[in-house]
Amino acid sequence: MDEDQRSVTKRAFLTAVSTAVGAGCLATSESENDHNEVPPDENRSEPDLEPDREFDPKSEPDEPESESDEPTLFLDNDSRGILWDNGRQWQSGERFDEWEVLAGSAEISTSRVYRGWQSVHMTAAGDGRTAVRIPLDGFDLTKTSFSVAMYIETPGPQIGPSFDVNAPACDAQLHFRTRHKIDKPGWIRYDLGISHTSALESTKESYMTISWTGNVDWYLADIRAVPVEEEPRLFIQFDDSLRTTYETAFPIMREYGIEATVFTITGREGYSSHLTLSQMEEMQDAGWEFGSHTHTHRRTGELPLDEQRTELEHSKEWLLDHGFTQAASTLAYPFGSFTTATMDIAAEYYDFATHVQYGAMNRTINSPLSVNRHLGDTPEKVRELIDLLLDERIPTDTLVLCYHDVVEGHNNWISPSEFRESMAYINESGVQCLLTSNLRDHQFE
Repeated sequence: MDEDQRSVTKRAFLTAVSTAVGAGCLATSESENDHNEVPPDENRSEPDLEPDREFDPKSEPDEPESESDEPTLFLDNDSRGILWDNGRQWQSGERFDEWEVLAGSAEISTSRVYRGWQSVHMTAAGDGRTAVRIPLDGFDLTKTSFSVAMYIETPGPQIGPSFDVNAPACDAQLHFRTRHKIDKPGWIRYDLGISHTSALESTKESYMTISWTGNVDWYLADIRAVPVEEEPRLFIQFDDSLRTTYETAFPIMREYGIEATVFTITGREGYSSHLTLSQMEEMQDAGWEFGSHTHTHRRTGELPLDEQRTELEHSKEWLLDHGFTQAASTLAYPFGSFTTATMDIAAEYYDFATHVQYGAMNRTINSPLSVNRHLGDTPEKVRELIDLLLDERIPTDTLVLCYHDVVEGHNNWISPSEFRESMAYINESGVQCLLTSNLRDHQFE
């Protein structure tokens, strides 16, 4: 895209588009008391708040297969191989003479190698903090996002490191974030999302500060600067295929012409608190689509590998058998639980998988099996992220919002009135809403 095209502001573009294109996303179902009641401890699904873990393939596959007119259970190729080199390698881990250590220590490591590149081993100081600062020269930071490979040695739920970019060109400090739930150590690539902005530390210097508070043993490699070149788009998702998605969210979104993607627990179809087949079919007829949230919604990364395969295979098979083909090759990991081995298995069935991280991101993705999205349960945060998405100075063109239940009086989930407030703001902003399958297909065009 040339400069003349980019000079059209995000909001000007959206105003023009919104008059010609209805916002779009996805949804599902109605309400009936069919089948067996889910046991009380499973009746309401937990939030998928945790992250991922990645792989190190041994050979680069050929062109990955995007879903065809006749989708199949197994994919011919691993979607990761063609995307991991997107953008320009900024820091490889081979040398780091420009890195300024602010806390803890950082040293070149050959014990953890990512795709042939050495890594930088980050070790906490006595106060449990690590921090480094790297100059950022030669980039237009209004049009640059970042992707990074990390190996987290310390298992457990972790709030991930901060990647804070002091960007005078943006007149702001950009706070890129990740989130982690580590079941087993391993390399995972993350496409960083901008969670928020703040005042500049320096009005002249551009640099990235990478920090983590907590006694975590971790490695960094292959930090990439990725161009942000697309017009802003919003993608809405629902996890757990709950009945309220049909009864509450679906009619509200239909008022605003917004569609969404539902990640479906296929083994709970028709349970009293989950979508029925007829509800799903009605939603699909209205433009919504359905992806996989596994078959029984267990913490995938904690299961034996044969059970992981069963969860992933049976769920996609059910979607294909029941005519939900458009997004059948997309997946959301339950509770954000997955490992490098999980991703290797998932790659046989899915070319796009997501989990909850933070912030608005870039539509050019390096890691299609660990895609960033942000919980939408706080209307104030939704408004903040949409404003970031539409700010032409901020390097983001994509926001994926994830919901679970839409219900009154729950501490974790959004209420119907708050949900309506968010959908109204989306509608007023003019941002175009697309389905997750569109985001997936964009990667392989």
